[in-house]
Amino acid sequence: MSLKKSLFLGFIGLATATSFIGCKSFEGNYGDADEAQILDDRWNPTDARLTVQKMVTDMDTAPWIQNWRDDAKKGPKDRPFLLVDDMENRTSEIIDTKAVFEDLRAKVLNDGKVRFLDGDMRKKILEEYKYQGSGLVKKGSSKGPGNQYGADFFLSGAISSIVSKQGGKSSVQYQIEMKLVNISTGELIWSGIEKIRKNFNRGGFGW
Repeated sequence: MSLKKSLFLGFIGLATATSFIGCKSFEGNYGDADEAQILDDRWNPTDARLTVQKMVTDMDTAPWIQNWRDDAKKGPKDRPFLLVDDMENRTSEIIDTKAVFEDLRAKVLNDGKVRFLDGDMRKKILEEYKYQGSGLVKKGSSKGPGNQYGADFFLSGAISSIVSKQGGKSSVQYQIEMKLVNISTGELIWSGIEKIRKNFNRGGFGW
């Protein structure tokens, strides 16, 4: 067989193999977002969901709202304003702590017992005030400062982890704390802690 013909056949074979690789089928399906899953030894959506459930229950059953009403001489239907501060990530992992707070905020807000202020929007609102006060907006329709509500409490938190390894076994324990601080007095009026421990057996490959 000539060298030219051999190279040609080799090229055809490579192209055919490449086409089979490129045409490899893809399969996928939707899973249950509430189903507990452990795919690896890192923080996962199940950990976030369990944390939010625990914190919502703790906040709902603690007496801090009624204490605030009594101390501030509020009526039985008054609802405090909460401002989400931040959740400190003390682990070595990349964790979307903002998503945890967003999930918790949605559930607590929908209970109708508290109100939230959007701290992330404050700078944008301030810029909008400046624009509406520039004279470009129709007279009588502009919004200005002086009508915003002040926050009563800061909601903040932290997440840390302890990893233990021995032989082919390992474990990780997450500790998540959330707390509410009275902005007027600086008093810590509620704290919730959730601990999640997961154990793993490490195989010989991929670990």
